[in-house]
Amino acid sequence: MSDPITVELPTPDQPPKREPLVARTWRGISGAFAVGLALLAIALVVIQLYAQGRDLPGPGWDVVAGHWAAAALTTTAQIFADRKRGWPSATLSLTILLIGLATLWIYWWA
Repeated sequence: MSDPITVELPTPDQPPKREPLVARTWRGISGAFAVGLALLAIALVVIQLYAQGRDLPGPGWDVVAGHWAAAALTTTAQIFADRKRGWPSATLSLTILLIGLATLWIYWWA
């Protein structure tokens, strides 16, 4: 076998700068909120199927669809928030929280 030639790649002078703790925490909270909405959407499908199989009044497929739409929106927004930095990330995180709170308000409290 021939020996491969190894070429040393240039390294940056300084390591990449980390985001502030507040920004990472804010994005983490919005991520937990997005995951919570996705888990709630999955749970509602199970509850609806259980209720439908036993002729019980479940939450309804419209409520299930609304939770799935909110889960899809928040998960997509969280993916973009994780890939951005600064104000775009904070705005997307705020959007996630607003969508989640609106979903809970519309389907659970109103």
